[in-house]
Amino acid sequence: MKLNLSALALTALLPSATVAHYFFPHFVINGQVTPEWQYVRKHDNFLNPSWEDGAFLNNNDLRCNKGASNHMREPQTAKIRAGQDTVGFQTYAGTDGLYHPGPVQIYMSKAPGDVRDYDGSGDWFKVAQWGHRSGSTADTAWITWKMRQFTFKMPAEIPAGQYLIRIEQAATHQPYTHREFYVACAHIEVSSSYTGRPGPTFKIPGVYSRDQPFFRYDSWAKPQPTVCPLPGPAMWPNNNNLRNLI
Repeated sequence: MKLNLSALALTALLPSATVAHYFFPHFVINGQVTPEWQYVRKHDNFLNPSWEDGAFLNNNDLRCNKGASNHMREPQTAKIRAGQDTVGFQTYAGTDGLYHPGPVQIYMSKAPGDVRDYDGSGDWFKVAQWGHRSGSTADTAWITWKMRQFTFKMPAEIPAGQYLIRIEQAATHQPYTHREFYVACAHIEVSSSYTGRPGPTFKIPGVYSRDQPFFRYDSWAKPQPTVCPLPGPAMWPNNNNLRNLI
């Protein structure tokens, strides 16, 4: 007998301790949760995070996760209207949402042609981010704590074209300054009349280094720090941490 289990069904068979890990197989458009991997580029990491071991920040797997290059042509490309549509990702955690503290970022990179052929080696920019509430970095102070869905209104200031849109959680619960990365990319095509250029732009890998303030934050320090600097450059088109949140 041949079994064809979805990620949802397969995860339900795993021991309960495993579901503290998660992944982002669903793209969300105007509140509609699309089927797993319809628009999201599959990867070979399943529920597992990628641990920053001194090398991952400089690895191409930081773009869309391990093995994502094996699945570049599988997803469809979602049609998105700049300045109108609300988009994002939904995780399957097997529970109620993210069970690790740490910020979530969403980045975009314009493909030179068909996004199904694009490896993410071009310029990236940040369009959304979720940090922690003022005064604490305790688990429950993170806006991301137990959230399943991360959506934002696509800014009007996005040029037309096909893009990789990338979600990342950089979990901070590991001892000292270690990090766990949960990453996925989706394929979108943006319709827009905007002719400017988003910024600041950066490369992935290249955007992060171990000497940046975010990677020096230690959640195990006593007393626990009340501020965790967010990773990466400023958001486009503005850097208000809550402005783009739905």
